[in-house]
Amino acid sequence: MNIRRRLGTLLLLLVLVGGIPTIASAQNVDVRHNRIVGVWDAQITNYNCTTGAPLASFGGLHKYELGGTAQVVPATNPALLSAHVGIWRHVRKNYYRLTFKMFRFDAAGNNVGWNVVKFNVAINEDATAEAGSGESQVFDSNGNLLAVTCPAFTGTRFVEE
Repeated sequence: MNIRRRLGTLLLLLVLVGGIPTIASAQNVDVRHNRIVGVWDAQITNYNCTTGAPLASFGGLHKYELGGTAQVVPATNPALLSAHVGIWRHVRKNYYRLTFKMFRFDAAGNNVGWNVVKFNVAINEDATAEAGSGESQVFDSNGNLLAVTCPAFTGTRFVEE
C-alpha cells in the first residue's frame, strides 16, 4: 500500500507540474491575437498600382474565424466569382495579415482563372473598425500571372442591434 500511495502521489505531482507551463503560457498569450475575430462590413476599392486610379469599388463582408481561417464575401455578381476563402494571422498589436483566394468565371460559366489577394490589416483600439491595403495577383486558368492590382478597404464590425 505504501508503494501505491507513493506512486499515486508521484503521478499527481507529475500531472500538476506538467500543467504549470501550460497555465503560465496561457496567461502570457497576447490578448490582442483574436480581437479581429468576427464579421465586418467592408467597403473595398481596387486601384491601379502604377497610377493609383480607382478601377472598381464595392461593398462586402469579411469574416475572421478562430484558428486563423477567413471568408470574404464581395457584393458582386456571384456567377463571376467563387467563394473567397483564406487565412489570417496576427502580426503584432492591432496588425494582422489576411491572404485569400477566389476563382473567376466568364459569363458562360467557364473558369478563367483565379486571384490571390494579400492584405495588411489594422484594427482600431476598441476593435470596431478595420482598414487594409495590399496586392491582388490575377492569374489565368493555366497559372500565368496576368495583372497585379492594389485593393484597399475600410470596415466596421458587424454587430447585432
